Amino acid sequence: MFDGRYLKGFLLVGLALSLGGCDSPTLVSIAITPNAEYFGGTSGQAQFTAIGTFDQGNHPKTTQDITDEVTWKSNAPAVATVSSTGLVSVTGQATGITNITASMNGFTGLIIATATAEVCPVNYTPTSTGCTAPSSGSGAISRR
Repeated sequence: MFDGRYLKGFLLVGLALSLGGCDSPTLVSIAITPNAEYFGGTSGQAQFTAIGTFDQGNHPKTTQDITDEVTWKSNAPAVATVSSTGLVSVTGQATGITNITASMNGFTGLIIATATAEVCPVNYTPTSTGCTAPSSGSGAISRR
């Protein structure tokens, strides 16, 4: 006859071995999307997202949204601020560029990712690659 005490002990040892074989997932990098955002005028908002890459022993790396877990910071709050949830808001006080960072402790210490937010001067047009100066006409001068 099989004793239930041995079965319980065997199951506990097996569970411990299977759990002990893998470390907890650890953060190895952060990516911010979008990596650059351009605003026109003196107002506007954009949601930035932080995606963390995690490593767990011999398992494949995984990614997950860690937007609400990272610490967000703007290095030029007169240009734009960033909330604790990654929402970047133009302050309307200045034009220029600010670096938006997301940071969190990971396997090798503090892991930081950086994105850019640029507020275009008045009359400039924000595009997907930057601020475009207003057109000054054809450039031709007519003489009479």
